[in-house]
Amino acid sequence: MKFGFLPFPDRSVLKLAKLAKLAEDCEFDFVWIPDENPSPPCRDIFVALTSIAMKTRRVKLGANTCNPYTRHPALLATAISSLHELSGGRAVLGLGPGGRLCLKPLGIKMWEKPLSAVRESVKVIRQLFTGKTVDFEGKVITVKNLKLVPPPKTTIPIYLAARSPKMLELVGEIADGALLTTSLEYLDFAMKRIKEGAEKSGRDLTQIDIVNRLPFAIAKNGKRARELVRTGVGFLVNHLPPIMLEKTGIDEGDVKMVKEEILEGKIEKAAKLVTNDMIDGFSIAGTPEERIIR
Repeated sequence: MKFGFLPFPDRSVLKLAKLAKLAEDCEFDFVWIPDENPSPPCRDIFVALTSIAMKTRRVKLGANTCNPYTRHPALLATAISSLHELSGGRAVLGLGPGGRLCLKPLGIKMWEKPLSAVRESVKVIRQLFTGKTVDFEGKVITVKNLKLVPPPKTTIPIYLAARSPKMLELVGEIADGALLTTSLEYLDFAMKRIKEGAEKSGRDLTQIDIVNRLPFAIAKNGKRARELVRTGVGFLVNHLPPIMLEKTGIDEGDVKMVKEEILEGKIEKAAKLVTNDMIDGFSIAGTPEERIIR
């Protein structure tokens, strides 16, 4: 088992780099930076990851999660390849169909052929990684006579953010890894769908790295630990599909109120609306003595 660290992106870029260095010193395996731009309080993902690359030596640098609507796959290939070169081969690309925080402020339709967009993006990015000239005309993505120079010297893994059944199957079909944000109640269902996708492509589930990201906090006071994850849980449930909420027993009406406040940039107010059920389902929080991992 490996461990990753995703700091809440309201810190300055320099602070994020210091936190990443601390995570590396504590032997974490990954540092992930979210891409929710242009919504506050996120920093630019590649500026932040570059700063982290300059402060660290070993930890993997994960983009979690870029989308092909606000960042064209060719631009993503260029950015992540540059980061890979700068960091000595430590970059990992997280890709998904985007969410309300990054699409809605720009007037981008949610979601426009998400499966096709992600599938085509992975195909284009991997072709560009080979160093060959790429011409591609898909349902969503177009690339004309483009070549990535220089291409990455080593493989850049592509992880897909997935929650819905079809996207989970796509992970199994084409991805190096899955970026999940799921409760334990939904995890078995998610793994079955990934396995089904893998079998379609003649792959084994062991070939796919599974990441499940949940807000995590430990404090001497259990109530304090739960308060520390409240904001992170609010951002997490903001993106979840109805099927996951249903299987976890979370009230959609409660989630809707959290979403509305987050979309208006009222983060503190949104956090106050996060319920105990949301914290229980989508975080790991408590005292060192408590059995907080079920």
